[in-house]
Amino acid sequence: EESLEYHALVELFILKVALLLNMIVRLVLALGAEAKIDVVPGSAEYALPFTTLEHALKVESELKMLERRRFGKNSPSIQVAVVGMGYSGVELAATISERLKSTGTVKAINFQTTICPNAPPGNREAALKVLESQNIQLFLGYSVNCIREVYASEDSGGMVADAKEAGGDDKKLVLELQAAQRGLQSQVLEADLVLWTVGSQSQILRLQPPDAPYVIPLNGRGQVETEETLQVKGHPRTFAIGDSAALRDPSGKFLPANAQVAFQQADFAGWNLWAAINDRPLLPFRFQNLGEMMTLGRNDAAITANFIEGLTLEGPIGHAARKLVYCLRMPTDEHRVKVGISWFAKGAVDSLASLQDAVWRS
Repeated sequence: EESLEYHALVELFILKVALLLNMIVRLVLALGAEAKIDVVPGSAEYALPFTTLEHALKVESELKMLERRRFGKNSPSIQVAVVGMGYSGVELAATISERLKSTGTVKAINFQTTICPNAPPGNREAALKVLESQNIQLFLGYSVNCIREVYASEDSGGMVADAKEAGGDDKKLVLELQAAQRGLQSQVLEADLVLWTVGSQSQILRLQPPDAPYVIPLNGRGQVETEETLQVKGHPRTFAIGDSAALRDPSGKFLPANAQVAFQQADFAGWNLWAAINDRPLLPFRFQNLGEMMTLGRNDAAITANFIEGLTLEGPIGHAARKLVYCLRMPTDEHRVKVGISWFAKGAVDSLASLQDAVWRS
């Protein structure tokens, strides 16, 4: 009898825990997006994406290797191609061009005839000014048709497609560009390094079980269809935010996949989680556009505040304003102090390096 009573108490306890978990357990989908690199023949094999820390370290390693191999006044220049001139591509092109200086050239390729087509006019104009002032060749109105590898033959001074014929000499990447706009001619570019910033796909697709692929409602871009409260349609106990969510503004346009949208959604999702658990009304998400920022080199940036019409801070002032905004967005004072100290130390090291470089060149 004691044993039966004990088992009954255990079962009752488990039931109460299960009921409690059923009341409070919620799921938030915030997996972000990953680079979609297999877009054209050769892009997956020869181009490097730039969306994660691992990608950044890989690009840094490749650049260092090229700089060591091309060190010296008579060495051939380093050729870097950046595909895609959205925010990521523009920032990458400006930063690499500033790093290479006279030792290399950046070739920037974009399908549209302008850069950053969705950016505020002030940011776009500031970015175009920086790109044109640096050693950057703009190929606007072009799409990449394919990327292939060839090898430079020192004997013939030309390019051959077979590594054996080249005798193991320096390799090059060739990009075949197709004109996307009328009046333009197809182009063939050579590069030592190709960086790919075009296209992304939601990682939500990985969650879809193979035997029930439509459990989570997705749109054509692989994002979760949500209600205004950020709840997944048909699954009120599940929320989705950031690149994982497909949400439109009142005009019907998809919200941009950027950091400020995800930050604001996180606040709403946090409140609605608490409200759902405590049987309170949930809030519909309303995005407030605060403006946009971009970095354009070591000491250059552009920032447009949405609440001050027509104002764009650029150059060193924009760079300082951008860092201040990022610092204020840190979650705690401890984070702000650490970030501030890190930036100050890095600025001092960069200034010393620039001084040494100027002395060496003189």
